[in-house]
Amino acid sequence: MKNIILAALLASGSLMAAESVQANNSGASSSSEVDGAKFYKKRCSVCHGEKGKKVPLKGMKPLAGMDATKLARTVRAYRDQEERHGAYAIYKENEVMREATYSISNQQISAIATYLSGLK
Repeated sequence: MKNIILAALLASGSLMAAESVQANNSGASSSSEVDGAKFYKKRCSVCHGEKGKKVPLKGMKPLAGMDATKLARTVRAYRDQEERHGAYAIYKENEVMREATYSISNQQISAIATYLSGLK
């Protein structure tokens, strides 16, 4: 029972964090100074492409147009894979993504996710 409650709390915290960032058309966050487009291009575009349409591994879906909440939750899971429990345990370990995301804040993740969700 404790695990179910903990999983629900973790999931709701991720949803609230992802929803707390509202982006304008340029991808810049209005609730912070994080520019999702600029940060994505600096940290993520090498593997995922300039507009989030490149798939680095077979079977992956392009990031462009994905739901921001789901994307933010997935990136946080990769970042936090050594501390995973509850809802986060559903994601596979990925060393490349862990290394790419270990220093990214929740605000930066939310800005990137918001930017990518707006791409077609």
